[in-house]
Amino acid sequence: MSKAVVYRGGEGEFQGDEKVTHVAVTVGLLEIMRGAFRFCKGLTNLSFLKDSTITTVGMEAFQGSGIAALWGMEGVMKIGIKAFGGCKDLRTIEGLGCEEMGIHCFAFCTLLQSMQGWPAFMTVIPGGCFYNCTGMTTVDCDLAHVTSIGVAYGNHAFAGCTSLLPPSLSDYDADPAAVLAFLKRKSFLERAPKRRAFLCSLKHAKSNFYNRTGDPCGASRRIIMEFAGLFPAA
Repeated sequence: MSKAVVYRGGEGEFQGDEKVTHVAVTVGLLEIMRGAFRFCKGLTNLSFLKDSTITTVGMEAFQGSGIAALWGMEGVMKIGIKAFGGCKDLRTIEGLGCEEMGIHCFAFCTLLQSMQGWPAFMTVIPGGCFYNCTGMTTVDCDLAHVTSIGVAYGNHAFAGCTSLLPPSLSDYDADPAAVLAFLKRKSFLERAPKRRAFLCSLKHAKSNFYNRTGDPCGASRRIIMEFAGLFPAA
């Protein structure tokens, strides 16, 4: 049986209520408080955050809930400790616009397959962030700006990610610097087909532009403008 609720900002307000499936947020509310939807197994997505004013998801806010996909969180700037820990149905994460994440925020999300879209302004991946995410296999994001991965309670950010890392690096006391170096190489190689596809598209577009205009000098710079939507195609 489904249940629609209005969240007004209480700590642990709907904790353990497995019937909650739909949520509306009070206008002007800035934070989902600690444990607000903890163990709400019927709550499967966070689309209700998309048009809200929520900027903070508190500690354990959705821990152990039924969340299957994280999206609509572009406006969320802070995710608390264990906020989505133990969300065993969580498979995809998209569009995080976050500036701060707490330790173990996605720990034990065992169906999560890919680390996607890591926020460009976060240079450190928090300790235990993806702890024991045993289903993770790919790194679908650019990690060039990441300088380190953190350690929490003796475990690095990807400890126990046995499908993502070789045994020596998925071990709990593995060297974090070595783990990060491995993930950067993995990310670069996995994203190579996308880079090649973009360059091929750009080359094709440049050729079409030259065929239309006969302008070899302006083709390169003007085709970039077309891609950016700053110059209309002829």
